[in-house]
Amino acid sequence: MAEADKKWNPFRDETMLTGFAGLSALWAGIILITLIKDAREPGHLPDDVWWPVLIAAFGVLWLGAQLLRHVAVWKTYCEAYETVSADRDKPQKKRADSGFREFFLYPALSLSGLGLVAYLAAANGRIGAIDVAISGDQLKPVHMATFLAFFIAAFLPLIVIITRHARLEAEARRREGQGPEILRDDVVSNASFVTTLVLIGLIVALAWGAAGEKFSMKEDFGVFITFLVLVVFFVIILAPHVMRFRNDYRERQEEKIIARGRVLSAGISIASPGRWISYADSILVRFVAPLSGATQNGPFVPHLLVVMVILPLSALGYVLAAPWGLIPIGIAMLIALSLGRRWAWVEEDRETASRLRSTRGRKIAIGFQNDLKDEALLGYASLFVLVPLALSQLQGWTGTFGYKEEFSSNNAFIDWLRFFGAELAKAVPFVDWWEIYSVDIEAPYSAEGGNGQLAMHLTFAARAMVDLVIMAALFQAIGLWQRSRIQHSLYKGGQVDSFEPFEEANFFERGMIKDPQTKKRRAKRQFEERIDRHVEARKALGMAETPYSPRRLSELIHSTNPDVKAGALWMIEKYDVLAGSPAEQLSRLSRRFNAPRFAVAATSSEPDDEYYVRAQKGELERVLLELEQRPDLFRDKQVDELVQILIVVKDLPEFTSAEKTSITLFERELSRKSLLALCNFIMEDDHRASKAGELLQAAIKEEFGEHSNLFMGLAPMRVDVYSAIETHGLISRSGEPRDRIVDLLRWMGQESDEMFGVKGDRAQPARERALAAANLIASGLMKLPP
Repeated sequence: MAEADKKWNPFRDETMLTGFAGLSALWAGIILITLIKDAREPGHLPDDVWWPVLIAAFGVLWLGAQLLRHVAVWKTYCEAYETVSADRDKPQKKRADSGFREFFLYPALSLSGLGLVAYLAAANGRIGAIDVAISGDQLKPVHMATFLAFFIAAFLPLIVIITRHARLEAEARRREGQGPEILRDDVVSNASFVTTLVLIGLIVALAWGAAGEKFSMKEDFGVFITFLVLVVFFVIILAPHVMRFRNDYRERQEEKIIARGRVLSAGISIASPGRWISYADSILVRFVAPLSGATQNGPFVPHLLVVMVILPLSALGYVLAAPWGLIPIGIAMLIALSLGRRWAWVEEDRETASRLRSTRGRKIAIGFQNDLKDEALLGYASLFVLVPLALSQLQGWTGTFGYKEEFSSNNAFIDWLRFFGAELAKAVPFVDWWEIYSVDIEAPYSAEGGNGQLAMHLTFAARAMVDLVIMAALFQAIGLWQRSRIQHSLYKGGQVDSFEPFEEANFFERGMIKDPQTKKRRAKRQFEERIDRHVEARKALGMAETPYSPRRLSELIHSTNPDVKAGALWMIEKYDVLAGSPAEQLSRLSRRFNAPRFAVAATSSEPDDEYYVRAQKGELERVLLELEQRPDLFRDKQVDELVQILIVVKDLPEFTSAEKTSITLFERELSRKSLLALCNFIMEDDHRASKAGELLQAAIKEEFGEHSNLFMGLAPMRVDVYSAIETHGLISRSGEPRDRIVDLLRWMGQESDEMFGVKGDRAQPARERALAAANLIASGLMKLPP
């Protein structure tokens, strides 16, 4: 266990959570038993003491029960999460699919109960026999503090499990060497932060000046706006050139510093505001956005959970007295904005994956469990309710806006909804054309006639939020549809051979269908025709005739989506695509080399056949190099498949490099089959001059077939084989008696004109290496205990 894992952490320690939950339940139970016993006796506690204690006991018991449930769920979830999806049993699959859905039901119930309490308290100030003073002039700080404590406790179990899950994901990414840590420092650059800060500062200064009548440009306002827009255009044009000049200047200065023998200063982290903003953004994305439930799985489950979280918060914002209702409203707004930021991260991952053609790597920050488009838009849509509620709370707190009773509907929320809708009409593009036709919209509230400048600033903020947040989200969603359409068009023309992850899932789900008779998934006829057209288009362009990216297919065959997995396997089989792990690719190559197509091409002088042979040579060398990097994937099955390939290509000189790599692979895999494959390189069918040679020859034919001779005519390559055999003989994990290997090597090392020619020929180094290997193995045999 890592040192960091040994440190106590309240969000990770099962004993702490279990103990706290158990003690809470025990304490609440003792209180309940005491109160019930006291209620049966004369002179029991008065209601103003009995009921508050009972409510507190119920709250603690409710919290303890949730934490106990958390401990039980977390253990099974960790087991399912750390198990490869293909190896999960039925309970683990169920737990992985359900995630933490139930933990969103608990805060929804708690918040709904608190909303009911707030509503009854606002109606008559009492709930049964209990005085609840959390609104109006009768508000008591102790009551409100208790209410807020219950409000915070409603989210506590959910916050704990989300925090632990974020750490679990970070540890998994760290083990696999993929993705960033929990907090990213590259979301916002210092230059972007400074530019944004300057723009916001300029906007705030202009708003402050206009509201305070510090300047007036009634006649020249149109000229000013035109000039300002032109300045923005020129800034956008010149900014890249200015940044390029700045970077060149900094590089020249750094070169001068290094030339003088000085060390560049790393700087102080606190002087990097972009990094701290990136940290804050990471907290919103990884800890706040999951509070909405949008990261859970299931059809329409994330949508439902988002509504279950935001709706009670909105209700609390409606019934709580001002300004306390701003607390749940602010939390709901923060969750909605966090959803938007997480969506932006997902879109960044989609763009990265489409360029890398892989869903893995350190540049993938969130992953592709959910595209969050619907959930983010749902969160932004809630702002159309939350903003009027916030304005109503602010009006009740400050009395900022002017009020026109003749336009009132006698419902505060409806009045503020009308006000926000009127401002929306002035902010949304195209809709603001209503002013051209002199359409007059009247609302009961307005910034004019209000008290001070706050009403103007709040109205401006509401419009700016519509322009910068809501409309930007809508345009981004429209842009996604356009990007999807372009991807399909490029795929049809053969220009691209993959989609970004979410469109990729849709592509296979629409193409595959479950056969009602065989209960297996097969490709639809239209899907097959579409793939065939894609392959033909790539052939016309002179590109690889693949139905889909082999690299992506290698990942998709392990997908948990049944349509995606079935579609990937279907493409691999039908179009003979080299995909999967290096071991799986070697198996497919073995079938290729032993097919009639290769036998014909290997003896043909036609350009197409020669190209086919060279292409298979390149694929074989690539796969063997990958297996050399992954020796854990090279086992007896792969030894047999590789030998079958080498038997086919042994007379083709262009495969010499593949033979050399094969020797290395056989040397590393210390098994009987690998040893026999190495012996096959140095033995011919008539090598029966020794008993060892005869026995090994029989074993080779038993393992690899009657016609499996791989004898190498090149002496330098036989030297490498002798070295590999020496490794097997020294370690003795190959299943063949080492004395038999010694006899064979000594026999191979003899100076025989009959076998190898006269002394001093080019085979002499090979014979010397064989004899040296035999003597080294024999010396090891002598040291063994009897």
